[in-house]
Amino acid sequence: MNCKFTKSYFDDSKPADSFWIKQPLVIEESKIDYQCLLFKKSYKTGFWVSRNYLIYDSKLIKVKPNARQCHMVNLNLSRIQKLKYENKQEKESFNKKKYGFRIIRNNQYRELYSRSKELNQQLWDHLRKCAILTQFKEDYSLEKMVGKGNFAKVYQTINKETKKLYAVKVFEKSKIKNSETDRQALVKEMTILRQLNHKGLIKLYEVYEDDSNVFFILEYLEGGELHNHIQKNQKFPEKVVAKILATILDSLDYLQKQNVLHRDLKPDNLILRNKGILDDVVITDFGLADFYSSTGNYMFSRCGTPGFVAPEVLQDKLYDYRIDVFSVGCLMYLLLTHKQAFRGSNYDEIVMKNYHCKIDFQSIDNEISADAMSLLKQLLHSKQQCRPTARLALKHKWFQNNLDEIRFKQLNSDLSDTKDSTIKSSLSDIPFLYLNKNKNSKLNFSTPQQHQIIQKGKESQLFTPQVMLQIDESLDDNINSLKILDDTITDIQVDEESPQSHLLPQYQLISKMKLVVDSKASSLYGSPMILNTPDVAARKLTQGNQKEEIAQIQPQKIANKVMNNLRSLESQ
Repeated sequence: MNCKFTKSYFDDSKPADSFWIKQPLVIEESKIDYQCLLFKKSYKTGFWVSRNYLIYDSKLIKVKPNARQCHMVNLNLSRIQKLKYENKQEKESFNKKKYGFRIIRNNQYRELYSRSKELNQQLWDHLRKCAILTQFKEDYSLEKMVGKGNFAKVYQTINKETKKLYAVKVFEKSKIKNSETDRQALVKEMTILRQLNHKGLIKLYEVYEDDSNVFFILEYLEGGELHNHIQKNQKFPEKVVAKILATILDSLDYLQKQNVLHRDLKPDNLILRNKGILDDVVITDFGLADFYSSTGNYMFSRCGTPGFVAPEVLQDKLYDYRIDVFSVGCLMYLLLTHKQAFRGSNYDEIVMKNYHCKIDFQSIDNEISADAMSLLKQLLHSKQQCRPTARLALKHKWFQNNLDEIRFKQLNSDLSDTKDSTIKSSLSDIPFLYLNKNKNSKLNFSTPQQHQIIQKGKESQLFTPQVMLQIDESLDDNINSLKILDDTITDIQVDEESPQSHLLPQYQLISKMKLVVDSKASSLYGSPMILNTPDVAARKLTQGNQKEEIAQIQPQKIANKVMNNLRSLESQ
């Protein structure tokens, strides 16, 4: 169905003719988020038609029994709106009132309805996490501005329903709409943030869009930038530095497991969650982040901040996750000595020292312990293959000597990354597709992330939990059942507002830095660097997406299991 909607910033420049994209039915169990039966009214016959749908890997997928193909739409780039259908002329009471949603993509839309108001709210809670909402002013109120950049401003904002305080990054579309590269960078930042769920990383809750702006609803951090605390102190004790770096390295280890590079780690992008608690530090600003590519297929291959960027990035070499470990080394140097790792009388000198990894360790030899110097030299090694990963760095003797025993063991446990980073489900009575070890074991209601950990390396069977039948029996789809639904929501009280600072994203390396590195490298050192142009970057991005789609294809056996499950659901 076509309709006149305001063009979305996330619409394709050359949209497909069809709303649904047809693709082979290939299912990876860990990415199944939600399963439900939805209704659509046929405009030709006037009858209500039901279909099975999955929320899978940030896509809404329509599945038909015995079909080898399915129809999907990308939720990350789609707008959603709540709907209420009411028609007193309907013959059946079940059809007189329905609750649903409209999904809009490339100026086309579909309207789908749930069996009850309660089930629709459960579905909506899943959709809003991965789609784009449209009513920011109805849901949030803007407070004071706490940050400003070229493309965006950051404000405190309060959710009108829960009264909870958040930070909102507001991107002005008028300043970025003419650049396809910037649009792709914004989509990449949104995609990465939605994938992350770890205490040490900034949390993205929702994305909104209106005629003028794009809004990122983010976790509010009231402790201020680590940069401000560094300016107030000459040096930090090694035990304090160890706690700060352990938190950051644990977060980087999680990022590596998510296949993500931050690429701009520095004190300005590290914010304390609460005032005065230095080791509860959160990595923010993923404007330069990207998914790791072994072939260097990045939108911007050379980016970062002089003085904190790994030399292989400036040298335009292939790099991996250890570029972020190098940035931790620069931070460690600064925290322990109150000196920059790369010092110079002017900007050009700093950049070139960074380029050639010229670091003065001798002058600080008497300022730090031998174990600290050992770790520092490993983190700041000029060759990335000689640098430890984040997980390996946490095993260093310096951490063992400066962290309490429980914290050190927790960080070096094989399960330390899964306990804190797993998404907890508050919707345990929703009809998910679950996996279990065998037919006779008890039903295990866990999130897909938890299940992936439990089932790793074990044979599994796909089936629908019996609790679905209990849900169906308890929900009476008539007018009376709708009257008893409780719409009240308990307010959450928050503390007084506190200032928060955000550094807004820069999508390209500073032009001055490019000129310095290129001119010095080519004239003095004979190693000129080739930059990615927007055209080359876009072409690489397209090629990379094609490779990723091919790599995701799984055996047809899984799809058959899902189809059996869907047929069972439809027959209930």
